[in-house]
Amino acid sequence: MGDRSRSVLIEDLPSHLILEILTSGRLNAVDLACLELTSRTFGGSHGMYPHKFRSLVDFAAYQLCVSNSTYAWMSRNAQGELFDRYNGNWKWVLRFLQSVEQSSEMVETSAGNVLFLLYLLLLFK
Repeated sequence: MGDRSRSVLIEDLPSHLILEILTSGRLNAVDLACLELTSRTFGGSHGMYPHKFRSLVDFAAYQLCVSNSTYAWMSRNAQGELFDRYNGNWKWVLRFLQSVEQSSEMVETSAGNVLFLLYLLLLFK
């Protein structure tokens, strides 16, 4: 049996497990930003993810954005405009998407429930 009294830091985990934790959906964009600022493991560039991302947290935020139903609903052009609007910062894009989800309403229609996204309709006319 292993020694259960030994503590394990999240930084000691393999990068694929850390990424799994970061993209589990339990952390919001602010949580990711705080992690990035407080640890070299999360904020540094270690070559463990595609080069176009500044950090492991940036890569995790990107993955959360592309798996977000609101983001997936948007056209490629609208996705690019949103990314540009937030100066290429995936954490800010994620924060926007999470705020849209929190402020969205469910509208009952004859075809069933439809998610009404007022902010996206106004933003990307």
